[in-house]
Amino acid sequence: MALSSWPDGVPFAPLVEGFLPISRVLPPVTTDFEGGNERQRPRPGDNVGTVGQTIIMDSDPFIVFTTWWKVTLNNGTARFNAPVWLGTDFETKVCQFTKDGKPADTFYVPGAVKVAMKFRVFDI
Repeated sequence: MALSSWPDGVPFAPLVEGFLPISRVLPPVTTDFEGGNERQRPRPGDNVGTVGQTIIMDSDPFIVFTTWWKVTLNNGTARFNAPVWLGTDFETKVCQFTKDGKPADTFYVPGAVKVAMKFRVFDI
């Protein structure tokens, strides 16, 4: 099945002050031992990182985004293709919203909102 893509007409460029540092790998699997020792191992086959960002959207693109997120992505649970800022340029990557990074919107100015989100980025 083909993945959905970021909706046309919806901005994808994050605010500089709303961009979280890119985590290029997920945290390692950690096992605690007696005496305070800890063993860390990379996750097998792990090629997933995380990106957090905030985007300003006018009301019409926000309605399109919200409908896409709720309906097409089944409340943000499905994977999708999106242009992601990776430090030097935007690259289209397969993404999925994290369980703690579902889009959250706040008032910005009349007719526009700030939408904060965090997603997993595959093959980062």
